[in-house]
Amino acid sequence: MGAFLLALLLAASDGQPAIRECEALFRDSIARAKRLIYIENQYFTDDTLAGALAARLTEPDGPEVVIVVPKECHGWLERQSMGAFRDVAFRRLTDADASGRLRLVYPSASRAHDVPTFVHSKVMIVDDELVRIGSANFARRSMGMDTECDLAVEAGGDAQVRAGIRRIRDRLVAEHLGLAVDAVSQEIE
Repeated sequence: MGAFLLALLLAASDGQPAIRECEALFRDSIARAKRLIYIENQYFTDDTLAGALAARLTEPDGPEVVIVVPKECHGWLERQSMGAFRDVAFRRLTDADASGRLRLVYPSASRAHDVPTFVHSKVMIVDDELVRIGSANFARRSMGMDTECDLAVEAGGDAQVRAGIRRIRDRLVAEHLGLAVDAVSQEIE
């Protein structure tokens, strides 16, 4: 990047508040959930979002929370940084889950040979009402430092859109379980 362009970008951001739309949409979606929060994410390290989910798990009639992540962080540096933050976030969630509504899972290419599938997706589905797919990780950097781009679709009461969102979730779960989509959709409903 040219020095002039870099200087222009830095000057434009001087004194401006951080843009936190990714975080706001995550928090609003978590707060609004009634039945199910389904998340697939490579990193799960943001304290604020873990706190929002933990608060929902303490509610007597809160939503189920399903989180699909990689089995472990790879490499020494990632284990020491992201892995440590992830462990804290997961411990916070499991401690808050008095009703047994939390599922922390990872997909596996082969259970017999212990070959986990690496999760790189960034997906959130809430109550078949909202689907969000993009680049934002459930990580501190994605919430205010990195440039992220997510697409969110809200059903807004439209039954066809809800069915489409549900179909996305069912396809993801079916792929992870090696099942037909129709078998998964019957089990979830």
